Amino acid sequence: MIYDYEDDKNSMRAISDKEDLEMYEDFYEEFDNYLSVDHSMNIIFFGPASSFLRIDAESILHVLVHIKKQYIPIEKVLLAWDTITDGKTAAFLQGREFLAFGSLLNSVPEEDLYYVNFGVPSVLKYFSKQPLKLKDRKYGILAAAYKRYFGDMWFTNGTYIDDLGYLLCGFPAVDLKLIEPNVFKEVNLDILNRIDRCSVEQTQVLYDIATHHDAYGKPFKWSSHEIGRLSALLTCIPAKEISSLQLEAIAAITPNVMKTMNQNKLEFFTKQQIYRMSQKTRRIFMLRMQLKSSLSTNQISQRKFGFSLKPCAHLLVVNMVILFL
Repeated sequence: MIYDYEDDKNSMRAISDKEDLEMYEDFYEEFDNYLSVDHSMNIIFFGPASSFLRIDAESILHVLVHIKKQYIPIEKVLLAWDTITDGKTAAFLQGREFLAFGSLLNSVPEEDLYYVNFGVPSVLKYFSKQPLKLKDRKYGILAAAYKRYFGDMWFTNGTYIDDLGYLLCGFPAVDLKLIEPNVFKEVNLDILNRIDRCSVEQTQVLYDIATHHDAYGKPFKWSSHEIGRLSALLTCIPAKEISSLQLEAIAAITPNVMKTMNQNKLEFFTKQQIYRMSQKTRRIFMLRMQLKSSLSTNQISQRKFGFSLKPCAHLLVVNMVILFL
């Protein structure tokens, strides 16, 4: 509709100082019967619930795959979840549905995730292979769903542990302690490369299992083969045992391990071990040692530029330098 005003002054009075949130709902309700699937993305972000429920499940999945999920309102996430599940539990979903939601599963009710059917190969493959940005509690619920399907004896079978992938870090440290050392030795290398999201306590438990005499034994016995397999656990090695590592095994220490190892442990590497490190690993080692023994970047900036870096900026500078190495 077009309104005629006597002058510009009156027309300006008709402009609202703030956006009328009811305008969107009135618009979509009025033209609800004329909306097509092409408008699905607009409805997900701005439309009311009455219009949202008109979108079929396939269109919702298609839109979720191709948009930035972090900008979707939580209420729309729940509506999308209800539409996909169609009033049923998550036990009926396949891997493609979980792929569409991705990190939005953080907003999905926990009782629904408990019924995820890990007996479906595509579901197990998705959660074990994909590094999802899920909260630790969500991974814990998924681990409980895995136990509900496969039982409480999952830790007795190396094949089951291999299939867990990223789900392994969803099990509490108490459950991880149940893994026998001889079973742990059969675990595939792939799963050991996916424990980066485990907590310090969980990683320490896995390290204790790996160093059992029925598994890989103490670190001073490790060759380059063992260090290559257990590189993700090497950060847990006690500082006093670092110097006992065999020289021929030092070359297997990866740059990523050197980046994440506790700063105070670095000084326990011997000169001969430092010479045996790979070129990139040795660069990172020397940089971290220099940053520890010399002026910090915060002190350097104060002397050279006359200003001080905030702690977060200090950490950012260190990480950027290490990254470019």
